This record gives sequence, C-alpha cells and structure tokens, in this order.
Amino acid sequence: MAHSLSFLLSSEAASARMAERKPAFVIHAEVSPGSDEPMVELDADSFEHAHNLAQNWLVYGRAASAAIRKVYADGTLGYADIFDLRDFEDELADQTQGNLNRVMSQYGLAF
Repeated sequence: MAHSLSFLLSSEAASARMAERKPAFVIHAEVSPGSDEPMVELDADSFEHAHNLAQNWLVYGRAASAAIRKVYADGTLGYADIFDLRDFEDELADQTQGNLNRVMSQYGLAF
C-alpha cells in the first residue's frame, strides 16, 4: 500500500512497523511521483538485502528512487541512503558487456 513520506516517518508508522513486522531496515521506494501517496515501504533483514531490493525496484522500473533506512528498536528510522537508476548504471553496463562477451564467445567471435 502506498503512503506519503511524512506518514512513513511518523510516530504512528514507527509504532505499527514494530508491532507488525520488526524489520532491521526499510526501503522507501517512490512508485507514484507527484501523487499524494507516492511511497511504498519494503522490509529488509540487512543493509545488503535492502540494497538488493532497492536496486531491483530501480532497475526493473517499479520505482523512480529508493531510500534505505535503518530501523531502531522503537521503530524510528535512521538517516536515508538515497538511490536512483544512475547509481547502478555502471554495474548494469558491465553486466550487459559480460553477457554479450559470453554469447559472442559461444559463436567463436571475440571483442
């Protein structure tokens, strides 16, 4: 369910987050820019897990931006690490080139 960022940062959301889920990190993905409820909150067990979720939401076009925040014991959130697709472009280019090289080598072609 989408929410506003102000709601996701509120004490009401903090209480609900810990009562219902108790995540170690959350990802706030911007899924509907310009709307009243542009953000969705995803749970993660570690920063690496959160980073992978954020990357997938950005790369596959489900989010315009994503912020990763640590969740404290009371449900409040730490500082945000904010990402968009540009943060993953070099890695995607390297993966694409590696895939192309593998396919080309199967046909005896080399770059």
